[in-house]
Amino acid sequence: MNETRAKEQQDALSARTQRMLDAAPAILCVVGLDERRLIAHNAALARSLGCTDEELSIRGVDALLGRIHPDDMAGLAASAERLKGARDGEVIEGELRARGREGDERIFAVRAEVFARSEDGGAREIFLSAEDVTERKRREQRLHRSEALLATFCDHAPILMYAKDGEGAFLLVSRSVETLVGATPGSMLGKTDSDFFPAEVASIYKDVDDLVRRNGAPLEAEDPVPDARGEKTFYSIKFPVWGEGIPEGAVAGISVDITRVKAAEREREAARDELIAAQQDTIRELVTPLLPIAEGVLVMPLIGFFDGARASRIIETLLEGVERHSARIAIIDITGVKAVDVQVAEMLVHAARAVGLLGAQVVLTGIQPAIAQTLIELDVDLRGLVTAGTLRSGIAYALKRT
Repeated sequence: MNETRAKEQQDALSARTQRMLDAAPAILCVVGLDERRLIAHNAALARSLGCTDEELSIRGVDALLGRIHPDDMAGLAASAERLKGARDGEVIEGELRARGREGDERIFAVRAEVFARSEDGGAREIFLSAEDVTERKRREQRLHRSEALLATFCDHAPILMYAKDGEGAFLLVSRSVETLVGATPGSMLGKTDSDFFPAEVASIYKDVDDLVRRNGAPLEAEDPVPDARGEKTFYSIKFPVWGEGIPEGAVAGISVDITRVKAAEREREAARDELIAAQQDTIRELVTPLLPIAEGVLVMPLIGFFDGARASRIIETLLEGVERHSARIAIIDITGVKAVDVQVAEMLVHAARAVGLLGAQVVLTGIQPAIAQTLIELDVDLRGLVTAGTLRSGIAYALKRT
């Protein structure tokens, strides 16, 4: 009776222990080395590898070996040899690739130690625990790949790339930044702009960084950067960065050297200004033409309407022409003038007086009846001007005088 009850208690304890093992997410098993069989295992083993309990019971260790990657068999054999001479409590660790439940390759981190020994002290049973680390390994690989790509960009990209913490200390700099300031690789990390740039330049950078932190949004700006060959100009985009492990208030930036672009812009602006000036000179010549028709005789035919600026140009052009050609008579033909007001009349009088000071005479031609009437009504003093009805008669007068 007692033996039966003890057996029942033992069976209940064994069942409870098995339930505990089956609840564990890691693979747990005891392997008998002599019989090459699985003495005990939990449900995670069958679940991870897609084996049935029947298959594990019949084939034992061979069922497991059949799923291990061939390239890892040599390492497994070497670990088994180490276990034979291992001390109690000594753990042998390693990684194995095996075919998973879905037929895909999985990576397992394995721990093994001696579980029981034979009478001669050799390892008779070993305890194995394994954890599926496939996803973790893949994440690590992606992280390593990203870090390698970032390092390559930082080493070879011609643009400036950098990141700073909330205090302005560099967290990351590209090789191009180090080359620009003459720093050795890695020496800028933990330092600030004030360690490499003049105080006034570092202050500008700090103000921009602080603005990005306050607004929490990207900012575009043109940054002046001192250089041994002269100041350079960089187009910069700075932006806040967040994420796990990134210090609060961190700011990153990308800067492109636009010094040549700015120089080209200045050259284009200078060329444009020269072109505009040339066009204005041409326009002035067209609206105030001055024609030498004979030795000492100039003709200036006027058309259209007048304003103060055009009147000043007419007088200026006329005086320059008289002096340049040593003219004795300057004919102003107003046949094409639409109307004459006080401003036009005063311009004609001023022109006559100014030309007279240079020792020449003004002949006014092309006065229409309506314009003559206006001049009379305005009571314009035309003394000093010779008038003629047509340009032809004015030219005849000038040639006769010269």
